[in-house]
Amino acid sequence: MSIVNKNSKGEKIFESINLILMIILCAAFLYPVLNVLAISLSDSAPILRGEVTFFPKQLNFSGYRDIFANQHLWIAYGNTIFVATVGCLLGLGMTCLAAYPMAFGNFYGKKLYTFLILFTMWFSGGLIPTFLMMNRLNLVNSHWALIFNFMCSPFHVIILKSFFQSIPYALIESAKLDGANDFVCMWKIVLPLSKPALATIALWIVVAHWNDFLGPLMYLTERDKFTLQVVLNDIVLQASGAMYGMADAVQAGDGSLIIPQQVQNAVIFVSMLPMLAIYPFVQKYFVKGVMIGSVKG
Repeated sequence: MSIVNKNSKGEKIFESINLILMIILCAAFLYPVLNVLAISLSDSAPILRGEVTFFPKQLNFSGYRDIFANQHLWIAYGNTIFVATVGCLLGLGMTCLAAYPMAFGNFYGKKLYTFLILFTMWFSGGLIPTFLMMNRLNLVNSHWALIFNFMCSPFHVIILKSFFQSIPYALIESAKLDGANDFVCMWKIVLPLSKPALATIALWIVVAHWNDFLGPLMYLTERDKFTLQVVLNDIVLQASGAMYGMADAVQAGDGSLIIPQQVQNAVIFVSMLPMLAIYPFVQKYFVKGVMIGSVKG
């Protein structure tokens, strides 16, 4: 005999309210993205009249033609991809090397080592000392300043250490009995079992580099080395078309070149595409990586 579980009246009300709230949240999250896309595909007249909401008005692709033909935007795109990719690979490597001793190490001074990592979560050197250090290392106006300065986050180390501790230590002991050292154990055993946590941290690192604005603003001075967020600030907030040679820029009353709203929104949408494309592939790892290791039994 099969038993059918029927939800109580209270559970049905809760599920209905929960569904309504989720729909409202989805609409709140999707509206800005759809609005940016609609404005980027609309003509100037309906945009100025405030008629564009979810759907484009008087379809116009001039904004995308302008940005795809602009070399400054592609250079900034390439710079951001370089910083995010190299920063992610080096950041994952440094995070693994820092988290493994905390999880499986048995050495003199382990408590001090752990304390020093935790200490950097509470106190930092500050902007001015960090800039002076980068300047002394001749890394100002270099992408390596952005990579090295944010290469290893103590928060990521703690998250990965907690995940590592969910792996049975017997696997490490068995490998060491067979003659494996700690690097072999980490590379051949621990890391293959930690794909969810690694994917989660990789997503955090990439998003942090992709959205970083203060770092490039501080350390980069040449326009050819600017990342995408600095260019977005100039185009969207400053709305200046002269410095980037925008073909669709219009002349204002004071003689300056103002970038139309559809071009500004087209740049915003193009800058979001990589993150929108990457997230669906790592979403399952993201959820699993955040939850595993959070509860100790």
